[in-house]
Amino acid sequence: MLKRERHGGTELLVIEREHRGNAMSSELSTAFAETLTDLEGDGGLRAVVITGAGDKFFCAGGDIKAYGAIQDREALDETFDRTRAVLDTIEALPVPVIAAVNGYALGGGGELLLACDLRLAAPHARIGFPQSRLGIIPAWHGIERLIRDCGSRLAMRLAMTGEQLDPEAAKAFGLIDEIVDGRPVLDAALEQAAAFGAVAPLALAAVKRIGRTAAAEGLEAARRVSREETARLWFTADHREAEAAFAEKRPPKFRGA
Repeated sequence: MLKRERHGGTELLVIEREHRGNAMSSELSTAFAETLTDLEGDGGLRAVVITGAGDKFFCAGGDIKAYGAIQDREALDETFDRTRAVLDTIEALPVPVIAAVNGYALGGGGELLLACDLRLAAPHARIGFPQSRLGIIPAWHGIERLIRDCGSRLAMRLAMTGEQLDPEAAKAFGLIDEIVDGRPVLDAALEQAAAFGAVAPLALAAVKRIGRTAAAEGLEAARRVSREETARLWFTADHREAEAAFAEKRPPKFRGA
């Protein structure tokens, strides 16, 4: 259901539910939660890549058939809170998380994309939030993330109309970073992930923390965090190693310390 592959310092997570459009189910959410818990303690981790099996679906959203069995508020909250926590954990990982959007990213699939730091898309990918056409809304804090990424007016338009965006429009709206043509989008994502191996891991974690703070609490709070992170990073062994490597004209060897 969620295949894991290791590529050096990169953990590749592949949603293996191609027969269901790689849709998110309770079982898949649980698999994500268990995997992310494992990755949080991985000192050698430098990046995570998330994609879907096949070449048609990144993630087609929530598993409508499976979720149809939900009949009361308690079951709804239990099911959806698990997935909300998964997306929050993806955002909070101290390493970059890259979405390799290899096809449709609709509804909950779009919400999964929004939780990733970098988003690369194949030319045939399509991104949209059609929940309103089903009488519901993005349930995993997708509207809030849309507002963060592309502003309130555009976020309202996308959430209310449910329109599907091609990669060019999604890039113009700030939902993806790069359109990958001429080679598999997963190859480009793994290449980008490998490049993070040359960056100090503590600095990457600090960048993510400041960015999350700015989005959630505003610029003043982010400035306070930035000030503390600057002081903390300045006295790390990795910073000293970078200074020595620069003087000796060699690549630095970061240890995350």
